[in-house]
Amino acid sequence: MFDECESGFCVAILFVWLLLAGCQTLGPTALGAGRGAYNDVIARTESEQTLGLMVRLRYSDPIGLLAVSSVTAGLKFTAETKTEAGFGPRANYAGNLVPFSAGITYEDSPTISYAPVDAQAFLREWLTPVTMETLAKVLQAGLDSALTALLVERMNGLRSGANTTVDERNAFNRAMTLLLQFRERGIASWAEQSGNAKQYELILSNYSPAHVADAEELLRLLDLRGDPGHESTIRIPVIIGVRDGKFDGLAIQTRSIAVIMRNAAAAIDVPREHVENGIVEASTELPAVLTVPGPALRIHSSRGAPERANVAVQHRGWWYYVDDADRISKRTFLDIQMLFLTRLAEARATQATPLLTIPVK
Repeated sequence: MFDECESGFCVAILFVWLLLAGCQTLGPTALGAGRGAYNDVIARTESEQTLGLMVRLRYSDPIGLLAVSSVTAGLKFTAETKTEAGFGPRANYAGNLVPFSAGITYEDSPTISYAPVDAQAFLREWLTPVTMETLAKVLQAGLDSALTALLVERMNGLRSGANTTVDERNAFNRAMTLLLQFRERGIASWAEQSGNAKQYELILSNYSPAHVADAEELLRLLDLRGDPGHESTIRIPVIIGVRDGKFDGLAIQTRSIAVIMRNAAAAIDVPREHVENGIVEASTELPAVLTVPGPALRIHSSRGAPERANVAVQHRGWWYYVDDADRISKRTFLDIQMLFLTRLAEARATQATPLLTIPVK
């Protein structure tokens, strides 16, 4: 009898050792499952917070922002073993005992920290126009015209704001289209001036005779000097601000994230009953900033939960969402969100520690 128990105990010890050795592989497995899940939820809720802010701006409702400061996932492993031994005549317990059983479990107990955004720091980032450094990177990357139009309000005498005429918008759109086409063809590049840090220039070069007419049109639209027919390279100084009579270059006015978000909010299709009740103004023609070269952002509303939404939020009993099949709107929303999160991160930089920490059991 003793020999049987001793033998069972040895087997138990061996099995526990094997289980604990298996724990070494459970950690990476938990990381593989947990990291993706946390990342997906954080990405989704960031998008929902951005869309929710747009909706609240549309309704002139109070706003508030919480940024996820950190997520600490504490994994707790527990191993259990159990043995059963019989005493007395073997016939009393034969077939009724489990000589050895074991199990192992792990528990995820995350701690989530939120950082309320500092109002003063956020207001500064909210109202500050996009810098020349950021704009130059966007232009040099050759991204689509919708993002560029979000950032740029004026280029020399060309404007794209909501208070412009159709002719002004058409001229602005044409100049922007030419700049982007030149960038794609390797004709236009945006770079820091040699020896002058933070001083930028637009360089036109490598254009064939077939592109001379377009280059001349661009210079004419922007009221710039240059003779593409006889000059192989044209260097144009670029600054952020308003052009005065002494500056022979390209002066660009950029928008703040506040203006970009309000323009995006104007693209929301609000319910008719809210308009009739005086809660919100009726939707008008999309702002010019969101229609270059065509409608770039559409945010729909519905009474019930949308069946096909890329991002959706509820507000005042209605759902607001970006259609998952509307690729242009999804891309434009993502661009706006990236700009907004960049400003939000700058505002958070002044806050040393999170103010709200929630352990999740």
